[in-house]
Amino acid sequence: MQADSVEPEKSVFLEPLDSEIQTWMSKAFDMALEALENGEVPVGCLMVYNNEIIGKGRNEVNETKNATRHAEMVALDQVLDWCRFREKDPIEVCEQTVLYVTVEPCIMCAAALRLLHIPLVVYGCKNERFGGCGSVLDVSSDHLPHTGTSFKCIAGYRAEEAVEMLETFYKQENPNAPKPKVRKDLISPPDSAVVIQVKPGSQNEGRETIASLS
Repeated sequence: MQADSVEPEKSVFLEPLDSEIQTWMSKAFDMALEALENGEVPVGCLMVYNNEIIGKGRNEVNETKNATRHAEMVALDQVLDWCRFREKDPIEVCEQTVLYVTVEPCIMCAAALRLLHIPLVVYGCKNERFGGCGSVLDVSSDHLPHTGTSFKCIAGYRAEEAVEMLETFYKQENPNAPKPKVRKDLISPPDSAVVIQVKPGSQNEGRETIASLS
């Protein structure tokens, strides 16, 4: 009689200790500081598997002129490369991987984390404008069939520091911001012309015209 085949047991995910979280978050903040020093929105992250960093990233949006190059997406690319090089199943690895990031993942990044079955995300401050872990949408825990698996979030690690770094960035001038357009009706007349204001009561009341002095 042929014995029934037995599927290998799925390894149990063990949440990191508080001391481990503090250690990894410290390194994530180093990545965020590097982003700030390079003119990027200061977000940094690490992907940790079996106590090993297999992916890390910081924002590279301004540097690459690519709006999708968030810290998490950069790190996930490295994780996939790590798995490919070692011939490991990315899903099996990601199911045992923790993301440590200084700011709540946006909706795009939260969806990617869900598709790859990341079980836990530890983050600093909330992302009130684009957050995908509850601040705007709850991609992390909503019931969304056929979109990977939900994941747990631990929020608030060094949140005030993360906010201060963001404020520092947004207070400084962004060299990649588009230059403001000047309205044509606000352009100063040439040196050889004067602006004549039409007197009240006339047919052209309220209009201005430019007359040449030459």
